[in-house]
Amino acid sequence: MPGSAAERLARLADGYLVTQLLHVAIALGVPEALAGGPRSAEDLAGELGAVPGPLRRVLRGLAAEEVLVEDGDGRFSLGGPGRLLLPGVPSSLRGVVTARADIYYRAAVGLLDAVRTGGTPFELVHGQAFFAFLSAAPERLAVFQASMADRSAREAGAVVDAYDMRRFASVVDVGGGSGTLLWAVRDRAPHAELTLFDLPEVVDGSDLPAVAGDFFAHVPGGADAYLLSRVLHDWDDADALRVLRSCRAAMRPDSVLLVVEALVPERAVDDPAVVRMDLHMLVLLHGRERTAAEYVALLDAAGLRLTADVPTGAGVHVLEARPG
Repeated sequence: MPGSAAERLARLADGYLVTQLLHVAIALGVPEALAGGPRSAEDLAGELGAVPGPLRRVLRGLAAEEVLVEDGDGRFSLGGPGRLLLPGVPSSLRGVVTARADIYYRAAVGLLDAVRTGGTPFELVHGQAFFAFLSAAPERLAVFQASMADRSAREAGAVVDAYDMRRFASVVDVGGGSGTLLWAVRDRAPHAELTLFDLPEVVDGSDLPAVAGDFFAHVPGGADAYLLSRVLHDWDDADALRVLRSCRAAMRPDSVLLVVEALVPERAVDDPAVVRMDLHMLVLLHGRERTAAEYVALLDAAGLRLTADVPTGAGVHVLEARPG
């Protein structure tokens, strides 16, 4: 019966299908092909290199989830969610969907063994750590970076709206990836000296001033502010503490460290998105999302003290810390 507990549970169980339907649509170029208006599966098939019958079934599956809209003439158009599969649109989820379907998907098979016996599902399935797996193939690393860029684009504006960056003359973005947050900082503080700091393969070719290195070993010294955006949740407490200590060693007595992270809610239903992200950490890495108190404890162990907790409109907080 529609709306029943059984119908909801069955739909949840079919989530594996939806993940792959979205992946197929992106891989074939369906969103771009439908951007100009409604088209039939037969019309699309020749252009996209697909078989009309299976393609139509995939399109109908996406229409059932309201990603696409099916009209009475058998033509399909982009629904509201479908528009977010296009590249370059505001709040695009294209990179996020591709990473989940192409990289994360298979690792979830290892979840049961990990819960029973310990370990990380990704490593149980693939036989190597997540970041080593990405680094071994440039195309995988590109998919992951696109996913992070999508998420960063949604969060960066909210971060600089919530926290005033204009008072800083120099900012280092530690583990800043493609530099999405640092670009947002530049828009608000155009005269600041900015530095993107990440692994050589990540910062290579960046249009921002960049320094390559390993944040476990060292961080460029002497800046007014250091950003750690969505970095600490990738690591267990021991490694997160190593990152914080590297930052602390680089900071002047009057420097500020800005940790941008989601905070675990008291109850899962209070913020399901954070709970789902915590599950991604469980499946892929040794990291986890943390409560505010857990971040305070990590900061304290690194010789830092929390001086402000600034919520943003994107579900993350800016935790301001100074040398203790």
